[in-house]
Amino acid sequence: MEVLVVGAHGQTAIKVVELLIEKDHNVRAMVRDAAQAGELEKRGAEAVIADLEQDIEFAVEGCDAVIFAAGSGADTGEDKTWAVDRDGAIKVIEACERNAVERFVMLSALGADAPEKAQEAMVPYMKAKAEADQRLQKSKLNYTIIRPGMLNDDPESLHIIAREHLKDKKGQISRSDVAYTIAETLENPNAYRKTFEVIGGGHDAIAEAIRKL
Repeated sequence: MEVLVVGAHGQTAIKVVELLIEKDHNVRAMVRDAAQAGELEKRGAEAVIADLEQDIEFAVEGCDAVIFAAGSGADTGEDKTWAVDRDGAIKVIEACERNAVERFVMLSALGADAPEKAQEAMVPYMKAKAEADQRLQKSKLNYTIIRPGMLNDDPESLHIIAREHLKDKKGQISRSDVAYTIAETLENPNAYRKTFEVIGGGHDAIAEAIRKL
């Protein structure tokens, strides 16, 4: 598949890029900063320089799938959160609709279904994620929305707990396990047009957890 990874230089996304290349996909790695292109190209990806606040139409043309893993970052203001996490995501969704890119995997956040319950500082971020998710769910795209718990830098365990709604809203998961989960869902029919929450732990290997959704 020809796969565009949006926000490809993020800690989770760069692992996604590596995993997709291992699976023999052709990966377009979209980043805003041209200085990041070389690192992604060394991993075997085609770097695409594009800014979510500008024109991105050209980035999705000819793709079979898009993985949206971009984020405004913890050190940016509320205006940037809305611009990237909501408006940027919606811009990519709508570009996919115009360009017949049917498959879309969204990296969201645990708690995006109830943003008003988040800690005050996180409310804008959760609202932005929620509105982007809702736009994707209303589309005709073959989507998967993945809502991981708090991310950490632990090594991958390759075991997760995945449910439509988790009882444990405070669980954590490694960035690496999130990346493996994204890569697994891309071509797994049981993840199509589904939204699920995921944390680390449990007894199920990632493929088995996805099978049980």
